[in-house]
Amino acid sequence: MAKLTKQFGNKMRTREDANQGYDLAQLKNFMEETKYLAMELIEQRLKVDKENELTSPHKTERKKLAADKSLSDAASALRLSRWPMPYGIFNIKLMKCGGIRGAREIAIIAAAADINLFWGCNDESIVSITAALHAAFSCSNTKYLDLDGSFDLGSDLVTGGFILKDGYLYCSDESGLGVRRG
Repeated sequence: MAKLTKQFGNKMRTREDANQGYDLAQLKNFMEETKYLAMELIEQRLKVDKENELTSPHKTERKKLAADKSLSDAASALRLSRWPMPYGIFNIKLMKCGGIRGAREIAIIAAAADINLFWGCNDESIVSITAALHAAFSCSNTKYLDLDGSFDLGSDLVTGGFILKDGYLYCSDESGLGVRRG
């Protein structure tokens, strides 16, 4: 890490996702080793239900930690938004939380707890990616988007939906979600 810090410093923003691959000691070590990098977020490094080990993360550290696998519905959002609030970011995936309604429930809980939103996805249709984009834009605490799952599909049943321009996603001006049968 020291070599990366010297080479890039804070010139490059990074996001890290270990998919539950580390224990608490490894997480603390990683955060120490990367503290000089422009690390935007660290996603779900601990195993599900191990966030109680994060009993007193410093506020600046917590703001970088994102719940993903631990966050599936409003009940888990409530649990994770109580003290010691191990995560400062909730990664909402429509396919994981039951759709737009479940996502909005999580978003409302997050807003009340001053938790930022990160909208993610799986490999899924333009329909659900566009729906997630609309939901994300409707929440003032949305800070991050990772809605690229439709790019991984060999084919899709629809076209249209969101607009990708210069690396940014936009909602179209068409009615509804703006999707058309492909």
